[in-house]
Amino acid sequence: MRSLVNLVLRFRFGGIVFAAAALAIAISTAGQAETTAPIDWDKLNSEALGYFRDFAKFDTTNPPSNTAVAIDYLKKLLDHEGIATETFESKPGMVSLVAKIPGPAGVKPMLLMSHADVVPAVGANWTHPPFGADLSDGYVWARGAIDDKAHGIMALMTMIALKRGNVPLRRGIELMVNPDEEAGGANGAEWMVKTHWDAIDPAFAFNEGGGGAPDWLGLRGTSFQIAVSEKRVMWLHLTLRGKGGHGSVPKPDNPNLVLVNALHRLLENQPPIRITPIIAQAMDTIAPLEPFPASFELSHLELSEMNKLAIAGVLSPYNIQALLRDTISLTMLNAGVKVNVVPTVAEASLDCRLLPGTDADAFLKRMRDLLGDERFTIDYLQHPDEAPPSPSSGEAWDAIKRAVEKNFKGALVVPWMTTGGTDSRFLRERGVPSYGFVPTILASGEIARVHGDDERLSVENLNRGIRTTYDLAIDLCAAKD
Repeated sequence: MRSLVNLVLRFRFGGIVFAAAALAIAISTAGQAETTAPIDWDKLNSEALGYFRDFAKFDTTNPPSNTAVAIDYLKKLLDHEGIATETFESKPGMVSLVAKIPGPAGVKPMLLMSHADVVPAVGANWTHPPFGADLSDGYVWARGAIDDKAHGIMALMTMIALKRGNVPLRRGIELMVNPDEEAGGANGAEWMVKTHWDAIDPAFAFNEGGGGAPDWLGLRGTSFQIAVSEKRVMWLHLTLRGKGGHGSVPKPDNPNLVLVNALHRLLENQPPIRITPIIAQAMDTIAPLEPFPASFELSHLELSEMNKLAIAGVLSPYNIQALLRDTISLTMLNAGVKVNVVPTVAEASLDCRLLPGTDADAFLKRMRDLLGDERFTIDYLQHPDEAPPSPSSGEAWDAIKRAVEKNFKGALVVPWMTTGGTDSRFLRERGVPSYGFVPTILASGEIARVHGDDERLSVENLNRGIRTTYDLAIDLCAAKD
């Protein structure tokens, strides 16, 4: 500091006013240098790994989605850093956390979302205990490692790094961790949006639902599919009542037989292919990078013949084809009490996923026509939402592209839609652009572990995810010179 003052005094030719101004600038600059320290990424990553393993050890299986203890763990870490936190309990044990680093008044914040609940795991089928969070072969093995606890730690460490660095902000940043995502979110993100919107109210949000993949759809290198929308969840329960009787006397009105035949008609006649604008934009993006003839097929999907060729070839994976039509999956059957008794009631549950723009009433009418029996009753287990897609342009989208380019050189960024539902839909319904973006690279074999056995995430993915999330926050929230 003394050398800066001497420098100003030696250049007095501009007068006292000039010298005073120069001194003020020097002092201001020096003060910023003293308070904004560079990040020791090795130290931060090591710290994050410990937090990740601790967080993954909490059994937050849904049901019952008891996240209270896990959320309390995260809250204490944030409180220790001097970051403002607040918790919200929708039902006993179902606790959401909101943490904030405020920015200027009148400027809506950026929101980093994740969920703390996980799907059940059968420990006997795992190489490592599902809630042991073992570190082995460069991976953390745990239920929720990918879906979605590491993602939550990426957001946590971003908040901590910003706070410790005293980073000046032009926009505040928030973290929200919810329960109940794996059961539809009614007691988690949906409840927060409906009853505590004033606790978040962001300009845009970043959540799970999209990430990086190597050699995706035959492309060379890494591609990031950023979720700007998702198929709309429509869960249905079918009930058929009929005449029971003795199992030794086969009858055509056996409720089981009627149900099985009706389901066969329904499932063998899936709705037709429909290319949504999101998928069309994605295919237009990747078509020039594909070899012939895939490049030609993808750029002409509006032609039925090209459509068929692409589906038989480059678009043949089931998870891709599920994005080209509304889908109906049979997931549960229930009937009968004894082997020699024809039941009076047969039931089935269907997981239907609708594309953006599908008329839900028309979809349901088509289903009734295919079932072909007026005795069927159809009850909603979950109604499809009306959330609009988020834009694949603008401030948030451009920041995603810059963060990917900085940390994953040469990676392609593509707007995408997910087959599964996420909590993003509740914010999209409120008009908040929300993006599925988890900055990791997962091969198909690793993706298959999500909701399966031996779920795990590499330490390398965790570290790169933290750095990319931090860069995204700096891009969108840090004060500019």
